[in-house]
Amino acid sequence: MLYTDNNVGIKDRFSYGELVKIRLKAYRNGSWRKLTHVEKALFKASIELAKLRGIIVSPSLVNKLKSIVSKLLKGIASKILQLGREYAGFLLSLYGRNGVLKAFPVIKDWLGDHRYLLWLGTKQLLIKNIGWI
Repeated sequence: MLYTDNNVGIKDRFSYGELVKIRLKAYRNGSWRKLTHVEKALFKASIELAKLRGIIVSPSLVNKLKSIVSKLLKGIASKILQLGREYAGFLLSLYGRNGVLKAFPVIKDWLGDHRYLLWLGTKQLLIKNIGWI
């Protein structure tokens, strides 16, 4: 079972096969490069431990692996949504201070719409990539 971006389905144990699949997906989506050296070493050691024992059930190790797995499986869509939410929060506070929300209450609905957040996030990602902010 592969894990989703929002951590639904992350159990209290990891098997060798699951960890190998997660590592392969992280190599493919490029998130492996964003881990620190300590996180990479811990993940590799966990794979070797799971290879020997079959499964990892230690609560402290599983909790550390959960945080690493959530970083590894974070995809571009979740990054775009995060950028969109941040910018929507900025716009919401700006429009609230300036009275725009009182004149146009529909804007508050737009800033909560999933599709609009994706558009805002994509726009922010593009602006960051070309160096305007």
